[in-house]
Amino acid sequence: MSGIREIILPVLDSMPDSYLKSELRPNFAAHHEAFQAIEGAFQRLTSAPQSKAVLRRFFQSWSQTNNSAMTVAGISNRLSQIAFLGRPVRHRDALLKSLCSLHRIIDEDLAVTHRVLHSELYYAMATGIVGDDGWLSRQYLSKEAIAFKGWKDTQSLRDDDLMIALLTTLVHEIYTHGEVEYILPRFKHWLEVVLGHSSHDAAKTLGWISVHCGPTEKNHFFHARDTIMHYAEAVGARLESYSLAAIVAAYLQKKAAVMSAIFADPVVTNRPPLPVLAQSA
Repeated sequence: MSGIREIILPVLDSMPDSYLKSELRPNFAAHHEAFQAIEGAFQRLTSAPQSKAVLRRFFQSWSQTNNSAMTVAGISNRLSQIAFLGRPVRHRDALLKSLCSLHRIIDEDLAVTHRVLHSELYYAMATGIVGDDGWLSRQYLSKEAIAFKGWKDTQSLRDDDLMIALLTTLVHEIYTHGEVEYILPRFKHWLEVVLGHSSHDAAKTLGWISVHCGPTEKNHFFHARDTIMHYAEAVGARLESYSLAAIVAAYLQKKAAVMSAIFADPVVTNRPPLPVLAQSA
């Protein structure tokens, strides 16, 4: 089976030549060790039955790396404030197009389409596999997951340069496409063969993963790209002024740390509170 990186790279290869493509492809190709650590954690998780402590730690911490609808909504607020506050832009039409493209990333998550909140699908998946919803307790939240979400929210909601938020979203969307495609067959095998679920029950439980497969996350990536192009036109930004190397590296290394901690980090009580806006929709 293909690895996460091998799922991501063909999508990047399909892009017309552009500065974003020239930044994304070599930087995603470069991080072999991070992808190995992430995939190794998924492989270990799905190779055998796991204790409730491990499952609770997995679903609580993993949720902090992938449920990002609130963060994208926050970025859209930042974009709309530009118009609302009357800040000068070069092309107001392009600003509106940027906002419209950004909103398309979270249509499914917020049940604007398909009628089901993705947070409900995640809850059903995690609770169905764990056997209860004890995984919601923050005692199962690792410091690595707190660090990942804190970094991502800082990039998206606190950095003064809105382009940093949009480039971080771009990286997140293409990574997530690779991850869900990679894990779906493994989770299906885990539930059906290792844990003995029926194929019907397994498919129902894994709705959160399957709904993100196929064109969903791939389309979100291209919506994120369009958002960036429209925003650059609106404010006169030069994309060539931005390097994605540090964003891709930080994203993958912090994600790898979260996944590695699932089996290395003991359950710790009295976790510190999450950073501002760290809890996803």
